[in-house]
Amino acid sequence: MPLKDRKINGNPGSRTPPAEHAAAAADAASWMQVALGAIGVVVAIVAAVFAYFAWIQPHSSEETGRPPAAANTAAADTAGANTGDAIGDAGSGGPAAAGGERVPLSQLRPVAGAAYIHAGAGNLTMPCASGQSSDRQRTVEYDLLNRYTSLATNLTVSKAPDADSRVQIKIFSDGREVANRTLKRGPQDRLYVPFEGVEKMRIQLICESPESELTLGNPSLVHS
Repeated sequence: MPLKDRKINGNPGSRTPPAEHAAAAADAASWMQVALGAIGVVVAIVAAVFAYFAWIQPHSSEETGRPPAAANTAAADTAGANTGDAIGDAGSGGPAAAGGERVPLSQLRPVAGAAYIHAGAGNLTMPCASGQSSDRQRTVEYDLLNRYTSLATNLTVSKAPDADSRVQIKIFSDGREVANRTLKRGPQDRLYVPFEGVEKMRIQLICESPESELTLGNPSLVHS
């Protein structure tokens, strides 16, 4: 028994004294407090940065005189005001257009004689009447509604039985004859018809041969 006791108690450094445990615990607690304090400082700085930007963003918009959304709305209103003159009701008088703009006649729907005129590749073609007593001429009428100042087109006899067969085209504005051309097969003939305050335009075609036809090349109206 004495030998065993000496073996166990012979190493005095095998156990840590209670005083050293207390010192180590105190040091750990101190470091923990320092670390927590540093984390708190970082969190406070980040919160201050976020608060600064949250405050400065709306105030910077106020300094420009209006918030961004209001500026975008005002820009859209200005664009609408600038294009307001080009907006209108197309109706039977043709598509909406700005003053001076050319409008293809093919975009207007005839109010009479639509079966006698055919559109294709920007042109309008009118076949001649059969020549029978009840079918001497072809007439097509458009509502202009006082929206146009002139008509321009290139006239061509696009079909005829021979070089001598003639076709005659007349243009009427509100019942008044304003243009009268007689053509044979051959080169184009330029036609320009000015009118002012016209409500209706009528195109009339008279032919010597029912086999002929007249083509209006790229006919266009100038919007008032």
